[in-house]
Amino acid sequence: MSQSPILPESAPFTPEQRTWLNGYLAALYATPATPEAVAPSGPPITIFWGSQSGNAEGLAEAFGEQLQGRGFKPSVLSMEDFSSVDLTSLEHLLVISSTWGEGDPPDNAVEFWEYLSSDEVPQLPNLKFSVLGLGDTNYLDFCAMGKLFDARLEALGANRFAQRGDCDVDFEESAEAWFSGVLANLGNVETASPTPTEAGNVAVAESWSKNQPFPARLTRNLALNGPASARDTRHFEIALGDSGLEYEVGDVLGVFAKNCPELVQDLLAVLGLDGDDEVPDPDGNSVSLRLALQDHYSITTPARKFLTAFATRTKSDKLAGLLQPEAKQELADYLWGREMIDLLQEFPDHGFTASEFVAVLGKLTPRLYSIASSPKAHPGEVHLTVARVAYESHGRARKGVASTWLSDRVAPEDEVPVFFQVAKHFKLPSDPATDVIMVGPGTGIAPFRAFLEERQAIDAPGKNWLFFGNPHRETDFLYEDQLSEMSKEGVLNRLDTAWSRDQAEKIYVQDLMQQNAALLWEWIEGGAHFYVCGDAKRMAKDVDAALHAAIAVQGGHGEEGAAEYVSRMKKEKRYQRDVY
Repeated sequence: MSQSPILPESAPFTPEQRTWLNGYLAALYATPATPEAVAPSGPPITIFWGSQSGNAEGLAEAFGEQLQGRGFKPSVLSMEDFSSVDLTSLEHLLVISSTWGEGDPPDNAVEFWEYLSSDEVPQLPNLKFSVLGLGDTNYLDFCAMGKLFDARLEALGANRFAQRGDCDVDFEESAEAWFSGVLANLGNVETASPTPTEAGNVAVAESWSKNQPFPARLTRNLALNGPASARDTRHFEIALGDSGLEYEVGDVLGVFAKNCPELVQDLLAVLGLDGDDEVPDPDGNSVSLRLALQDHYSITTPARKFLTAFATRTKSDKLAGLLQPEAKQELADYLWGREMIDLLQEFPDHGFTASEFVAVLGKLTPRLYSIASSPKAHPGEVHLTVARVAYESHGRARKGVASTWLSDRVAPEDEVPVFFQVAKHFKLPSDPATDVIMVGPGTGIAPFRAFLEERQAIDAPGKNWLFFGNPHRETDFLYEDQLSEMSKEGVLNRLDTAWSRDQAEKIYVQDLMQQNAALLWEWIEGGAHFYVCGDAKRMAKDVDAALHAAIAVQGGHGEEGAAEYVSRMKKEKRYQRDVY
C-alpha cells in the first residue's frame, strides 16, 4: 500500500498552505481498491526553480512529487545547478520562478538567467516548456522573471506546450490551475491518481494561516532609539496564547494591518463618495466602502492595475505615455513619493462610483517581518524590530501602513492578526559548532538577535561575529544592552559597529568588512556561514562586493576565482540573505 506524501514542517509554506498541499497530495496518491503500481511510462521532465523566500522551491518539489505519482520521471533542480543539465537534450522543462527587487531574478537564479540571456546558449528547437511566475500585483514588475524566462525560451526556439501562469501573493489556486494545464498538455499517461480538480476539493483540516490568521495580542511596544534620534524603531512583543503556532529563528511573521482612518477619510473626500455605500470586499462579501478601504484594500501605492484603469478613465495622455514599456524609468520617477490620492487629485475627471473604485484596487496584503526572537528564549512569544515609517512628500504627510498601525493605533492587549511563514533559505547551520558571520545594519539586526538568542539557548560552541550599523551611536544603537551582555558572556565573540554620521567621513558595515578583510577571510575559509539582512538596493550589494573583494585579495583567488568561491558558498547554503 502506497503512503501519501506529507510535506515536512521545514517545507517553505505557511501552515495552511502546507495543509492544503498535503490534502492535495494525499488525494493524488490515493490508492484504488485494487491498486497496481504505476510504472514510469511518461517522458522525463525537468523542473527548474528560482526562489528567494522558498515558495517557488516548495511548489517545484510538490509538483515533482505529483508528476512522479502519475508515472512521469521528474527531476527537480535549483537554477543554480543548471550547468549539470544539457538543455539541448531535455524533452520537457518546467520553470517556476519568483521575482525579486525591481524585476530581478532571485539569488539562486542569477547565473542561469545570465547564461540564458547570453550568446553562449544554443538554440532549443526540441525543448517543450512551460513557465510559472510568482509575484505581487502591488509591484509594477509583476511576475517579471516568469515573463522573461517565458519570452527568452521562446526566442531560443523552444516550444511552449502549456501557457505561462502568473501568481499573486495568494498563489495556491493560480498555481493549481497552471499545473492542471501542464498535465492536460503532457498527454495521456497511465496514472492511479484523480485529476487536480478532484484533488483540490479534498477537505482539509483548518489551521492558523494567512487565510485564517491567529488573533495574537500585542504586549509590548518599546521605542529603541533615543529621543534625539531622527529615526523611530520599535520593538514589539506579541503573545501567541493558545494558538499552538510554532516557528524557528530565521522565519518570518506575517501581520495583517489596517489602513489609516485619516487617509481613508481624505480619499472619500477626494472621491466625493459616501463611506456608507455598500461594496464587495476581495472575498465578495458586502461591506461599507469605509470599512473596505480601511481593512481590505491597498490604498497607498498605485499598482499597475489601478494605473491602467485610471489612465483609461481619465483619458490622460500623460499617464498613457508613462505606462508604455519604454517609459519604465519615467514612470518610476513620477510615482516616487506619490500615492493614489495624489493621482486622484491631479486627474479629477475619473468619475468613480464606489464599486468601480474598489474594483481597480488590489487586496491589502499582510506585511512580512523578519522575526527578532528565539522561541527557546521567549516561549509563547514572537518579537519584531520595525522601523516606523513617516515622512512628507509632495506637500502631504505619508505613513507606512503596518508600521504606524502597530506603533500608533494598536493599544496594549489589542489583537494583531498574524501567521508564520517558513524561511527555508535563511537558517542557522545545522551544526551548532559552525561559526557564523552576520551583517545587519538598522532593522537588519532583527533575525540576528534571534540567531544569537538561539545560539545562547542551546550553548552552541560555534563563534558569532556581528556587523551592525546606524547613523549615531548615542541614539541608534539598537539592543545595545543585550548585545553588550552577550559580548561579556562570550556569546557574541566579535561586534563591529559602524556609526555613519558620527564623523566627517561616513562609515558603513561594508567599510568595516574591508578593514577586517584578513580576519573575515580566515573565518570564511574556516567554514563560517555568512548572513546578510537589510536594504537590498544598496547595502546588500555593497556588502556582497566587500565579500568578493576579501576573498579575491585575502584568499588570493582574484576576481573570477572569488565569484566562483561565492557561488559555491551559495550552493552550500553558507551565504544566505534576507534582503528587502
